[in-house]
Amino acid sequence: MDLKRLRYFCVIVEQGSISKASRILNISQPPLSKRLQELEEEVGTALVTRNGSGIKTTEAGMVLYLRACDILRSVEEARSEALQAARPKAQVLRIGISYLYQCYFSPLVATFCQKLGGVKIETVISDSSTLETMLSERRIDVALIQQPQPLAGYECVSLPPIKVVAVISRKLLAAPPGAHILLTEVGQLPLILLRRIHGEGTFEFISAQLRKLGVQPNIIISGNEPRIVFDMLSQGIEAASLMPASEVPEQVKNFCYVVDIYPTPNVFFPSFVKLAATPQQPELMNILLHYQCAVTAG
Repeated sequence: MDLKRLRYFCVIVEQGSISKASRILNISQPPLSKRLQELEEEVGTALVTRNGSGIKTTEAGMVLYLRACDILRSVEEARSEALQAARPKAQVLRIGISYLYQCYFSPLVATFCQKLGGVKIETVISDSSTLETMLSERRIDVALIQQPQPLAGYECVSLPPIKVVAVISRKLLAAPPGAHILLTEVGQLPLILLRRIHGEGTFEFISAQLRKLGVQPNIIISGNEPRIVFDMLSQGIEAASLMPASEVPEQVKNFCYVVDIYPTPNVFFPSFVKLAATPQQPELMNILLHYQCAVTAG
């Protein structure tokens, strides 16, 4: 069975459409469809069904997908081990870090640097959706991002949700708020919200939650990183935002109120993510699991 066809098939399943997979693989749609057809002929049954919005994996296709992930992982592990044998000092771990969780994940990256002896760490900071694409294209090894949706194709270690706080321009309120503020009250203020470059994420979730509470949000600005939000507020924009508490610098309190929200919505889900088909790294995973236990206990 041709490994390239298997890899193409896995990307098609993970992306949910041939058109999206063709962009990830940098292959035009007709030859990609042809490779899928050849694989189905080789297996002897349909692996996907097609509809107007994309593809749906058949039961046989899902069985093959799961086995293909194991096969591709084994091949990658063999290649990685061969490269390590040829260049024992050339180990590199490429980590993508979401703008959304730069401060939150800094201790974990520092721990990787301290405990992964002989491994060079390379980092890139970007939007979660961009990092998911970089993972699919194998331009990074792991991503520290908002938990992907859907999870198909990923191996994901989830960390506890980060508390959401309201960051409110002092110009908006006549008096400081109390110990907490209602989510509906925040929703009635002009809002600056974080938004992914591609796909749906916290922006859509927060908007939907406010609508369920009977509030039509007035979103005046959106941006893909917390720094943009804080810059706007520091420039005197009279607005509020919902932010992960870990990413709010102390100096923001000079021009904003930072307040707990009631009821507390679970919005921000930091996760360690790698492709299911990439090799396991026991030492890396051991560090991560210890970190997960420490964060959960804390």
